[in-house]
Amino acid sequence: MDNVKREQAFADSIDCRFPYSNLAAAAALIEEARSISVNAVFCIFYEIVCPPRSRRTELSRERQRELLFLLTQDFEHPLVDRLVEFAARIIEGRKIAANEAVGIIAEIGKFDGQYAALAAVSSLAYDALGEDFGALDALEDELRKKWDAMPAR
Repeated sequence: MDNVKREQAFADSIDCRFPYSNLAAAAALIEEARSISVNAVFCIFYEIVCPPRSRRTELSRERQRELLFLLTQDFEHPLVDRLVEFAARIIEGRKIAANEAVGIIAEIGKFDGQYAALAAVSSLAYDALGEDFGALDALEDELRKKWDAMPAR
C-alpha cells in the first residue's frame, strides 16, 4: 500500500474513534502514525484538539494536555511547538486574532501535504473567531489547491 493510501486508511480508522480514555491505545496509535508520516501524526493532533462534539464531554482539558504531551514527546517537526501553543490557548478559552490564525496557516503552507495540521488550525480558528473567516478561507483554499495539484507522494 502506498503512503497516501496508508495515511488515508489510518485517518479513517481514528476519525471520531480516537481512544481518549485509553492512554495505552492512544500511545500505540501515535507510534503507528509516526511510522506512516508526519501528516498521520497531525491526524492524531486533529483528533486531540478538535474532538467530535459527541465526545467532548469525555475529554477534559487535562486529558487533552496529557495526550498532546504524549503526541509531541520525541516528535520533532518545525510546526509542532507553534501548533501546540496555538491549540493550548484555544483549549484554555483564550482569544486569538484572525491574523494570527492566518499566519499559522501560512507557516503550515511551507510544508507540503500537511492537510491534518491545516484542518486542525482551521477548525480551531473557526470555533474561536466566530465570523472573521475571509483571509483564513482564501489561504486554506489556496494551499489545498496547491497540494492537490502536486504529484502523489
